[in-house]
Formats: sequence, structure tokens, C-alpha cells
Amino acid sequence: MRKPSQHKEAELVLLLKQGDKSAFEELYHRYIDRMLTFASSFLFNPLEAEEVVQIVFIAVWDNRKNLDPSKPFSAYLFRSIKNRILNRIRDQKKMCDLSNVSEEKSLYGLDIEREICLKETTREALAIVSKMPKIQQKVFILSKVDGFSNSEIAEKLTISMRTVEHHIYKAKKSFKVNNFEKFGVIILIFNEILL
Repeated sequence: MRKPSQHKEAELVLLLKQGDKSAFEELYHRYIDRMLTFASSFLFNPLEAEEVVQIVFIAVWDNRKNLDPSKPFSAYLFRSIKNRILNRIRDQKKMCDLSNVSEEKSLYGLDIEREICLKETTREALAIVSKMPKIQQKVFILSKVDGFSNSEIAEKLTISMRTVEHHIYKAKKSFKVNNFEKFGVIILIFNEILL
């Protein structure tokens, strides 16, 4: 088992900025498990989640000179992973099924078709969320849109961790019951609306 260093996060980020590989490795080992759990909660595919997280850590190394040691590194990682997942969902274009769009429409009206589909999906997603109890809505948004951990949500809303987990489970179930097969699409929609 790897022995954690006594360095504070800001010190490690400062060392990383200067190209210190051991500082990078320490930050990697500190956050890898949390980041994989976070990515998996959106993608439901462990290999895809691992790929996204690895890409983010590679980007951290490549862009290390731009890091700000005064800002929380974990928040930077969560935001980077969330953005990478959202980009992946956009790239896969799974927001709506356009397999029946004619060739003529695909040449001239594809963006309009996708926009209409997105608006309809957004309307349906908002309708599902509006039917949730208020506390469940808050937990859902804090977890899946803002990227807070379950313990942070519990502390913020002064509820138990078990209650947070229950609300997240119930929220996911609401989407599945309403035939939203890709939960990540919902997260994309809410990020588009709320950011």
C-alpha cells in the first residue's frame, strides 16, 4: 500500500507546476478512486470511465504550468471529468435517434432536427425532475450537476449519507421508469440549462 505524503494539496500542485513527477503521482493516487467513482456514476461503463479519468490526468500533466495552487485541485478534477463526459456524450450524438432522417434532411436540416429533439428531451427531463420531492431535486442537482460527493451533500443539507444515497437512487429510478436509457444524457441536459 502506498504511503501518503505529508504535503498539503496546494504544495503538491505547486511542485507539479514545476514539473515534479512524484507530486503528480501523489495527487494521482490521492484522487484516482474518487474520480473513477464519479465518472462511473455517469457512464455506467467501467472501461469508459477509466479512459475518461486517464485522459483528464494526462491533460493535468500536459497543462501543469497553468494550474493554480490557491484553488482546490479536487474541484478542478471533478469539473474536468464532468466536462470530458459531457463532450463525449455530445460527440456520440445519443441525444435522439436520427436513424430515420432522410438523406436530404441530413444534408440540409440535421441541426434543426437535433435541436428539436434536444428541446423535447429537455422538456421531458424537466417534467420528471419537477415531479420529484424538493429535497430529492436538491440532492440530484448537487450530486449530478454540481459534482458534490455524498458526504458533502449530507453535510450541506444536514441529512444522513444514507438519505442522500436513497434520494440519488430514487432520482435515477425516476428517469429509468420514464425510459431515459442513458442517464448521462440527463446530466448533459441539466448542465446546458443550469450553467
